Amino acid sequence: MTVSKSSNEHMQNLKKFISKNAVWLALLAILLAAIFVRTYTFDDWLYFKMDQSRDALLISNAVLNGPQYLPLLGARAGAVALKHGFLRLGPIFYYFQYASGVLFNSTEPYVYAYPDLLFSILAIPLVFLLAGLYFSKRNALLITAMYAFSFIIIQYSRFAWNPNSLQFFLLLSFYGLLRFLNEPDGRRRKWWLIMWATGITIGSQLHFFGFFSLVGISGLLFITHFRLWKKESIVACVKKETLKKIALYSGIALLVFSFFYTPVFISEYYKNGQNTKNFIEALGSKAEKKPFADKLVKTVTENAKYYCLVTTSQCYGGSMTAELPALSVTALIFLAGAVLIFRNLRKKTLTDTQQDFLVLIIAWVAVFTILTVPVAFQLRPRFYIVVFAVPFILLGLVFEYLDEKLKRTHAIAIALLLTAGIVGWNTYGTYAWFKEQAKSQKSDFTVKRTLILKAKDGVTLGQLKGVTDWMYARHKEGSTLYYYVKPEHVRPIEFLFYSKHDASLRSATMTNKTDADAQFFAVTPAKNGLAPVTKKFGTDITAIDSKQFGQLMVYELNFPNRIVEEYKFNKAKTNTDRVFWKDVFGITDDNANAIRIDGAE
Repeated sequence: MTVSKSSNEHMQNLKKFISKNAVWLALLAILLAAIFVRTYTFDDWLYFKMDQSRDALLISNAVLNGPQYLPLLGARAGAVALKHGFLRLGPIFYYFQYASGVLFNSTEPYVYAYPDLLFSILAIPLVFLLAGLYFSKRNALLITAMYAFSFIIIQYSRFAWNPNSLQFFLLLSFYGLLRFLNEPDGRRRKWWLIMWATGITIGSQLHFFGFFSLVGISGLLFITHFRLWKKESIVACVKKETLKKIALYSGIALLVFSFFYTPVFISEYYKNGQNTKNFIEALGSKAEKKPFADKLVKTVTENAKYYCLVTTSQCYGGSMTAELPALSVTALIFLAGAVLIFRNLRKKTLTDTQQDFLVLIIAWVAVFTILTVPVAFQLRPRFYIVVFAVPFILLGLVFEYLDEKLKRTHAIAIALLLTAGIVGWNTYGTYAWFKEQAKSQKSDFTVKRTLILKAKDGVTLGQLKGVTDWMYARHKEGSTLYYYVKPEHVRPIEFLFYSKHDASLRSATMTNKTDADAQFFAVTPAKNGLAPVTKKFGTDITAIDSKQFGQLMVYELNFPNRIVEEYKFNKAKTNTDRVFWKDVFGITDDNANAIRIDGAE
């Protein structure tokens, strides 16, 4: 009897614990499942192309040879050089990668993707916190679940790229700003301000589209919160006590900004404002020559397509007629959300935070939409990182409306059904993508759901490592290893050879300049065979051996009658427009192992 009574007590206590912490346990379950889909076969399926390998070479130089090799500016914005060189972002993305490389004592490509993976995971509870400023915990949880399992959000968490972490810092800035604007305690208010300033300052260094979005949305929220269009609000702002607060808060924000932008300021000093001049030139450059009406139409169609992708995992290609169900669902969510926002703004029961939250959503969508008009014909999924959370928040407003109009059980049932539909749609999309990824590792399989670039070749880090390891294993000591490869795979293979840390290895892409002790290889799409090589170098070629790695075929070749000329291998590329910390501190570049890899950008 005693044992039975004790067992019953434990069961009752367990039920009470689960009931009391149901929301937090559900959030934990969502987080664990989201981590699984973001880390499943993470390294072999990693997207590793030109931008990723360029960054990996740059940061590996610093990880192996010291932080003095870190640059003061980040990745370039756009592929076209301006009058004063390339326009570049701030360097924070590179510093995140450097920290990961040092922490894990590794230069493996997947280690450099860890920061983007981490911030993608951290964005999930941050969505819950942000939504919780307006919604009930239950509805905030449903919004978080839809965000966590959105197919395209998962895809952007599984490789290294400077825009990928923007979603976290954008959410961080908005959460900090809403808390700052409505915090009565002066001391806590400063910390919320620091959170907002940190989010906007780091986010602005990850993508220029993010920079303009963060500034525009935050600015509109400040204006509406303080009613700065009203005469009495302006009069209140010029009072002595108010001016002191403005000076204090502006000073704090400026300190945060200055801290994170210090490398940029130093680089500008050394380069006579080169990046600022490029920024001004880029702002003044003409947009694509298309009639404004055409841009508006394109903006509508592109926004419909990409919001549909974020919401349902569909609309990624093909006929929009075939995607009519997914498009209709997305359109209904936005239409209902817009109606409910303006309806709810008239409620007298709203708290100041809730009112600011609704204004934030309006500003969020409006600023982003306006920014997409000039670049309507250049929009890609990465631009929508800025608004990843928006469709799910709008659907949350529908859930709230159901709570008002229906019985509690009916409202919960419908909200759960709608959430399950969105999560199920995206889970199917993720499953289909994973299935494509798995098949593309083994055979020449056409992929459709890798949406990062226009070229969907299905080539991942695992395949690139396979061909590089195969060539390296067949390399004869003392010979020079030449390889033919598509331009987009030149830098990845260059990095993978570099990561061997074998000083005796001499390798270069294939040219008409070779030496007497040469080995020749070719890496081509499996479906094309040797055709790309014979087209460029002639048909006097025979394959000694070959092996297929998924989408790629690698050959060892016999090239008779090659021209023998002197060729300088593994040469330092020094024609960079960057400033490094070693330049600032006057450190002599006498490290034989250090390379300057930026010249090929």
